[in-house]
Amino acid sequence: MKKSRILKLLLAGLLLMIPLILSGCVVQPEPLPNNNSNNNIDFPVYNPNTEVPTASPTTYIPPLVDLPSPVPTTAAPFSGNVWTVGPNIVGQVTAPPVTALPYTPTPSPTPQGSLKLGSKGDDVKTVQRRLKELNFYRGSVDGDFGAGTEDAVKRFQEQYGLEVDGKVGRYTMDTLAKAKQTARPTAKPTPKPTATPTYSTNTYLRKGDTSSKVRQMQERLISLGYLAGSATATFDSATEAAVIAFQKRNCSYYDGVAGPETLKALYSSSARSTSTVSGVVGVALRSGSEGKAVSAVQTRLKELGYYRSGVDGDYGSGTVEAVKAFQRAHSLTADGVAGESTLNLLFSDDARTASSTKATAKPTATRRPTATLRPTATPLPANTYVLVTTPPAGQEIYVTLRRGHYGEPVRKMQQALKDQGYYSGVADGYFGEGTENAVRSFQRYNGLNVDGAAGTATLRRLYYGDFPPGA
Repeated sequence: MKKSRILKLLLAGLLLMIPLILSGCVVQPEPLPNNNSNNNIDFPVYNPNTEVPTASPTTYIPPLVDLPSPVPTTAAPFSGNVWTVGPNIVGQVTAPPVTALPYTPTPSPTPQGSLKLGSKGDDVKTVQRRLKELNFYRGSVDGDFGAGTEDAVKRFQEQYGLEVDGKVGRYTMDTLAKAKQTARPTAKPTPKPTATPTYSTNTYLRKGDTSSKVRQMQERLISLGYLAGSATATFDSATEAAVIAFQKRNCSYYDGVAGPETLKALYSSSARSTSTVSGVVGVALRSGSEGKAVSAVQTRLKELGYYRSGVDGDYGSGTVEAVKAFQRAHSLTADGVAGESTLNLLFSDDARTASSTKATAKPTATRRPTATLRPTATPLPANTYVLVTTPPAGQEIYVTLRRGHYGEPVRKMQQALKDQGYYSGVADGYFGEGTENAVRSFQRYNGLNVDGAAGTATLRRLYYGDFPPGA
């Protein structure tokens, strides 16, 4: 009895446990391999009413681009009492497209430390030396980047296809170091015809004239290479020298006077140019100056024996000393600057050679102080100058005048020389050194015997203006 009661209790307990056992037979899903709890993936759960698995709503948050991430798994169909889960599919989320920025090439660096006008130092010497080797530069290798150096750099850049700016940057320096071809000879441009100004048939431009016509003539002479500087409208000694040089190359005569035929030849298309400057106007040259004007001064000083170095167009210390020597020899202020007065005298026939000034220079004897002379009516004592007068009527009207004479005939001659631009002194009637030099200039430019004495032929030409045809 007692055993049957125990058996009944065991059966009742077993029956009570069967539902509990059956309610726990659902397979739990396995955790994902990477245990990433941020994916928030919900698996389907069993619905006992429909016996169909129903998936709960899923919210998907994409992971970071560069990390692999699992995708939601798909549950297998329900079969019997057991749920089976399909295999995990691990994938990688595709990153959103990125638009590339447009490519911009990095600009070449701008050369730093370029040598240019005004630069000084050893680097400039190196450039000058190299340009000189290639025959682009003829000045001094002095380390001073002047106008001559700039002009040489421009010609080098033009020949080698570089930017012509006259500055020596990285590209110019590299090309200069590798260059082998020397400077090409520069062809002289054919002078363009210029409209001839309207002149009367008796127009003669000569030394001493000042007018717009003289300025126009100077500009034409400068363009043809006979004159350097800037037109001043004043017909000075330098202009006269340029006119003579032009006439020697373009006319059958030369006298320094620009008459109708000379002007016609000057403004024609067939006018011949020159590379040798014969005069300088409108400038003041000093230490550091460069160019054709300096070359002209050096050439002239060399002709007169004051300058012995090369004609390189560079106003260096040698040129300064030569100018000072010329100025001292002609009683000018010896400052070494070739200004208007120095240039006018330098290119005139009154310029004396260095040897003549040394020969005529006499040592000054030491004298004891003397009493102050009283002013006299005449500039010099009567026994120093000889009085000359006009011959009586019926005789030769001309009297040979020479140094040491004074009187009305001398004054008349001085005035005529002054009017024609040969004499710049005072018509005081005294035939001194200045008057003699003026007579020599007149004789030289008129094809007469150059002796400084004004005889019949000289005075007749002076007073009657018997110029060669077209002079």
